[in-house]
Amino acid sequence: MAKQTNTPSGTRADLANEIDSRDAAAKRVNELRASVTRIENERFEARQRLDTAREVDEADDRDDVIERLLAGETEAAVLTRPDRKAEADAQRAIETCNRALSLLRAELSAAEQGLELRTRRVRDAAGAVIAAERLAEMLAESERLRGELAAREAVLSFLHPYIPRDQAAKVEKALVSSDVRGEHPSVDSWRGAIEALTRDANADLPR
Repeated sequence: MAKQTNTPSGTRADLANEIDSRDAAAKRVNELRASVTRIENERFEARQRLDTAREVDEADDRDDVIERLLAGETEAAVLTRPDRKAEADAQRAIETCNRALSLLRAELSAAEQGLELRTRRVRDAAGAVIAAERLAEMLAESERLRGELAAREAVLSFLHPYIPRDQAAKVEKALVSSDVRGEHPSVDSWRGAIEALTRDANADLPR
């Protein structure tokens, strides 16, 4: 029997598509960054070749001038220069790298902006999944817990006058941010419990 696979649908499918787009954008950014680094290294090496060529030329110039002066070729010694091919090649390589870096950095900047946009869209799509699948449940649970808290605070407010003074501060602290207003149905059972306790020391207390 063929293996079944679960294919995302609705907001999950949207999220999966956004993740794919984000990952593709991230891959492109990484590729461009690697290209920039590689060409920067090539330019650095070309600059080293240029410096080396210039140092060799200067040394060759001195030796050539001395030899020509000793041979009596004063004018030729001053005007003649050694071969500049290595220097010219290095300069062309640097210029080529500079042009490539200019283009790549512009493309990288646009790619990074695109990645940032797609990252935000993934976050938004993840929020849409949560809203579709869990938000109603969480809101209902939150409302239920608020109702329970309101009931507990109403009971604490009602019981406060009955609590021993050395314990009353704890109740007051718990009620600092409370907005209990008027009577709450949960107080009724405690009102009855207090009346029962005044008649029977073994009376049960509400939960």
